Amino acid sequence: MKLIIKILMVDDHPIILKGYELSLNEFSDNYIFEFYKAQNSVEAVNLIEQNEPDFFHIVFLDIRLPVNNDYALINGEDLGIKIRKTTNSKIIVLSSIGDTQRIYSILNNLEPDGYIIKTETTPEILLDAIDAVLNDRNYFSSKIKKLKNVQNSENPTLDVYDIKILYFLSVGEKMKNLPDFVHLSIASIERRKKKIKAYFGNKEASDRQLIEAAKEKGFI
Repeated sequence: MKLIIKILMVDDHPIILKGYELSLNEFSDNYIFEFYKAQNSVEAVNLIEQNEPDFFHIVFLDIRLPVNNDYALINGEDLGIKIRKTTNSKIIVLSSIGDTQRIYSILNNLEPDGYIIKTETTPEILLDAIDAVLNDRNYFSSKIKKLKNVQNSENPTLDVYDIKILYFLSVGEKMKNLPDFVHLSIASIERRKKKIKAYFGNKEASDRQLIEAAKEKGFI
């Protein structure tokens, strides 16, 4: 008897969502899938809040998502952290981001149950990932496995507050206004900016240079 698995797929490209659905339905022998789709954080949160914490077995999550209207969730990483706190769903990241520093940040901040680079995605890999997380095992595609093998606690990463600082600087907010959005003191934000500059290897970097580096690596 096939198991019914409810999957929430979050990606801002409808054709990608449809592709996942068709692939999984065609190649699955063990499951009957019920798909729910969201193209942004608002749609995803609405679906989550309309259902019980155990409703979705798995969430497939892209990282590059549109910023929601109140700026509470600026990317899929923020959304994933909210899902982690409010549901019992397994989270599998499906992302095209290839920068090593950014991937380390996602692994550290979100701690997903699975992580697959989109260019490595096949129907077989998707099904293997589903099998793994449903049986309380992690699943990582080839590139992620290699990165995790060399990852250690000393690898510096940017946390969600650092990324929010970069985002709000990128949309033109002044330093004096950042506490209203990031909910940290000016002194704390200044300390974090120094850390961010060191992280990107330029302790004298201007805000513009920080923003350019963050965009290049997929942080914003």
